Amino acid sequence: MNQPPHPNIEQARTKTEEVQRELEVASAELGLTHGALEREVPQTVKQKSDVAWAIRQNAELERKVQQAAEDLEQVTELLEQVQAGA
Repeated sequence: MNQPPHPNIEQARTKTEEVQRELEVASAELGLTHGALEREVPQTVKQKSDVAWAIRQNAELERKVQQAAEDLEQVTELLEQVQAGA
């Protein structure tokens, strides 16, 4: 008694994959930014509260964006399973 998948499943899967790719690019760009800050900002400047906070925040944002991309990958897999009638 399998019902055919909703016609918007393919559209949702395509959009999810697109957003996942964008998040992966954003994560890589955040990683490059974080690396540049760590390398180029002098230690005395990094110890100042605003700059230190910005560096920590950048690293945290990179982690969150990567996690979001991984979560979207799981959603894409679920959508593919629904589309295949699994």
